[in-house]
Amino acid sequence: MANEWPTEFKDLERFRTWALPTEDARMRKRLASSMIELTDYYRTLLPRMEALAEQLSRFSIDDLPAEQKPLLYLGLMFMEAAVSVELFKGPDVPESLGAEHMDVLSETMERRLLAS
Repeated sequence: MANEWPTEFKDLERFRTWALPTEDARMRKRLASSMIELTDYYRTLLPRMEALAEQLSRFSIDDLPAEQKPLLYLGLMFMEAAVSVELFKGPDVPESLGAEHMDVLSETMERRLLAS
C-alpha cells in the first residue's frame, strides 16, 4: 500500500488498516472486529461513499494510481461492514457454518491491482 494518502480523504486515514487488498483479508477483518468497530467504520464511511466513488471513477481499474488504491479497498471493506451492520447484526452470518470454514479465492481484479 502506498505511503501517500489522498488529500481529499485525510479524514479516513485513521482506517488505513481497514484498506485491505483482498476479499479474504477483508472478510477476516470483519470477523475479527467488534460490532462497535464495524458500526464506527460503517457510520464514518457511509456519508463519504459518494465522494469516494466519484474520486475512483476518474481512473480505469488498470490505471488506478497507487495512492488511490486504499480508497478502493476502503469502499470494498465498507461493503463487508455494511452487511454486518445492516443485515447480520454481528460480524458473522447468523445461523451459518461460520466463515472460518470458507476459503475466499482472489479474483481477477484483485490480482491485477496487486500486480501493478
